[in-house]
Amino acid sequence: VYEQSFTKTKPITKPKKKTDFEKFIGENLLNKIGIVIFVLAMIFFGKYAVDEGWLNDVAKVVSIILIGGILIGIAHWLRKNYKAFSSVLAGGGIAALYIGIRVGYNPYHLFSNSSAFIILVVVTILAVLLSLAYDKQELAVVAIFGGFATPLLIRSGEGNYIILFTYILTLNIGMLVLSYYKKWNVVNFVANFATLILYAAWIIDVHFDKNNLPHIGALLFVSAFYLVFFLMNIINNIKENAKFTAFEFLMVVTNTFLYFWAGMFIINDYQPNYNGLFTVSLAVFNFAFAFPLYKN
Repeated sequence: VYEQSFTKTKPITKPKKKTDFEKFIGENLLNKIGIVIFVLAMIFFGKYAVDEGWLNDVAKVVSIILIGGILIGIAHWLRKNYKAFSSVLAGGGIAALYIGIRVGYNPYHLFSNSSAFIILVVVTILAVLLSLAYDKQELAVVAIFGGFATPLLIRSGEGNYIILFTYILTLNIGMLVLSYYKKWNVVNFVANFATLILYAAWIIDVHFDKNNLPHIGALLFVSAFYLVFFLMNIINNIKENAKFTAFEFLMVVTNTFLYFWAGMFIINDYQPNYNGLFTVSLAVFNFAFAFPLYKN
């Protein structure tokens, strides 16, 4: 035993490469610092050019949009080696595009209302596609914020709720398609919350301030929103045959509660006799989904 205690071989440990730290500094850290310096240099140069009066109104808008395009281009170039950092750059580029179009629309009036709206929709679609390409829900959140901010950025004061809610419904259907492929609960939450804020603000404006609530239209749109968000919160779980988390369960229940409150408010103001029919219809709808989900 005494001899064996001296003859035991110690486990061989591989020496750490001395070049690992140098590689991190040279290939990782310095590159990121250089990119940040480059981005900051573009921003400060743009500000300096504006302050010195080198740029006219058109050049200012073009510069902002160009910076956004450059950031997205750099992000695409770095996407393989710096996936997380490139997604941040892409998000900054998308934000710059939103700002550029907004500034071009007002105060410089370089875009008409319809053209600015179309361009912003295209930017939103680009942001959604980038979120899928980079597999980053942060970019999808940027797309949602930009998409829902679009009506606010280009509002002209002559509101048409049909056009507004058709646009929001289309945007949410896009998020529904995204939810089918990606399990990004934060995207569902942000889309749901943003729709709730815009719809509630419209209800307050047309009912309490103007006393001119279009009951049928309001009920149809809120029902469409409810159906989209109901599917949005369950579609990926059904596709992947996955169990529901507590957060997802809470989202489904909250969505149903808010829809029930909004529907009862509208119907009670329009035809109170239909309150019972609305309640039973909502119960039947939920049971029709609950039973097969329970069985599976």
